[in-house]
Amino acid sequence: MAENETMLCVVLRANNYRETDKMLTLFSKEKGRIDALCRGCRKQGSSLLASSDVFCCALFGMNCQKGKYYITQAVAKDNFFHLRKNIHALLTGTLFLEVCEKIVMPEQENARLFALLVNCLYAMDHGANHKKVLSFFVFKLLDILGLRPSLSHCSICGSEKVCKVNIGAGGMVCADCPGEEIPREFILGIDRILKTPSKAVAQIELPEQNEFYSLAIRWLTNALEITPKSLMLLKDF
Repeated sequence: MAENETMLCVVLRANNYRETDKMLTLFSKEKGRIDALCRGCRKQGSSLLASSDVFCCALFGMNCQKGKYYITQAVAKDNFFHLRKNIHALLTGTLFLEVCEKIVMPEQENARLFALLVNCLYAMDHGANHKKVLSFFVFKLLDILGLRPSLSHCSICGSEKVCKVNIGAGGMVCADCPGEEIPREFILGIDRILKTPSKAVAQIELPEQNEFYSLAIRWLTNALEITPKSLMLLKDF
């Protein structure tokens, strides 16, 4: 990274530091995860105040000194204000941030995941159903991680006659292999997600049953091999 650079980032985490500063964990599509000190951002009237909260998508100017990053300026592009008013959307968005913080690596470009995150937050900020957006996020995420669900052939034996799903195996399975039956519309829904660009998340039509949403959550926890803290909170609502 050059000494001075401007990048569009989403704030994944913000921790108070000293009296007036914050330590920010940022997600940049060009540079992946960045930990940066935002000096004086908690002062009343600071030009950095609006850009130093979680969820904020902003154009950050940064200075790198001895491998440490310092934010020098920021222009907020979207704070996703309306998302914060809906507890389900807020918790779902928090889950997205937590997942991205776990997955995104420093100094590694991840433009697809960045676009997915921003578009999903934008959709919920404009009233899209949180269950639909979460389901979309999960299956697109699996594709980005190289875990694209296999829908056309058995994930265990390779047979082309599939009728069940096995999350641990990574997709559909045939009648002779272990798995659970799911409605055909669920399979079509997953396929539709995989073929739809993230910017169209609000327009996509998906199964409305809670079982489809639950399937997405189970697939997510299987891929991450943990249950995110924000997901446990979301289940309480």
